[in-house]
Amino acid sequence: MSVTRRTVITVTAIVVGVALVVAFVVVAISSRTGGGATAASPTSEATYTSAPTVRPTASSGAGTTPVKPTEKAAPGTQDVPGSTPQATADPGTASGRAQRPVGLTAKAALTSKVSVTLSQLKAVQGKGDGVGEVSGPSLRFVVTIDNSSTKLLNLSSTVVTVTYGADATPSNELVSQRKALPETVAAGATAQGTFTFPVPVKSRSDVRITIDYGVSVPSVVFAGTAPA
Repeated sequence: MSVTRRTVITVTAIVVGVALVVAFVVVAISSRTGGGATAASPTSEATYTSAPTVRPTASSGAGTTPVKPTEKAAPGTQDVPGSTPQATADPGTASGRAQRPVGLTAKAALTSKVSVTLSQLKAVQGKGDGVGEVSGPSLRFVVTIDNSSTKLLNLSSTVVTVTYGADATPSNELVSQRKALPETVAAGATAQGTFTFPVPVKSRSDVRITIDYGVSVPSVVFAGTAPA
């Protein structure tokens, strides 16, 4: 066999071998891809739901300025600078503001048209008839409120308290002995109330009687030595 023939046979064998390898690879790929079809890659699609838009409303308060309720005095009552008098949180709790103390027998101005005085301040043996009340040496006095204005004055929130001694010890009123102030006092008229507070005799050199009309008006404070 000549060299040329051998070369042709060799080349042919190589070509056939390469063809077989290519055919094998194609068949393998076709079997994996399901018949040669190119599978499409699944596309994930996220769905977004927008949050509902919240618009500020008057009830929610968002974006609005809080509006304080307006308090109005009863028709024809005395208007006190600041606001309508309101009751304190508890009986015996002052508004937290007080005028400079005056003497026990002085006349104090509650407003420009209303004054307060104490009278008949005396030592008594207080009788505790109410729940939790204790009988003992006490002070009794009359509070007089003079309404020189031209309007009816509301006294429903007026509170009277007493303290004594250097530590300003509060006294618990004998409420059962009280003759309360009226709810109102007419224009040009006066109103009175009688109050009894236990105070030890040895502590009466420093007694303070506070008349608290309401949170809008500084309290009136009477201070001094009370009868023993």
